Amino acid sequence: MQYRWFKIFNRTEFEALGLASKTYTLNLEGFGQKEILVTKGVAVGMLYDDVFLSLELNDLNPFEMDDRAIYVDEDDDVYLGVAV
Repeated sequence: MQYRWFKIFNRTEFEALGLASKTYTLNLEGFGQKEILVTKGVAVGMLYDDVFLSLELNDLNPFEMDDRAIYVDEDDDVYLGVAV
C-alpha cells in the first residue's frame, strides 16, 4: 500500500507535557483541516478519521490499519499515513 505521510507530533515532546491526550489541528495537504487526537495509555497512539492507530503495535513500524498507518522515526517524530 502507498501512503501520503504527514508529520503530526514528536513523541518525546508529547510525553513531556504529562497529558493523557491532546488534539492537534493540522491542515493536511489534499485532505483539508483535520483534528487528530493523540493519547497516551499503555502506548501512545492517535485517532484519525475514526481509526485508532497505536505506535509500534505488535512491534510493527509502520503499523497499518484500514488504509491508515502510523510511523515513528529515529528522532521520535510521529507520522500519519493516508492511503493514496
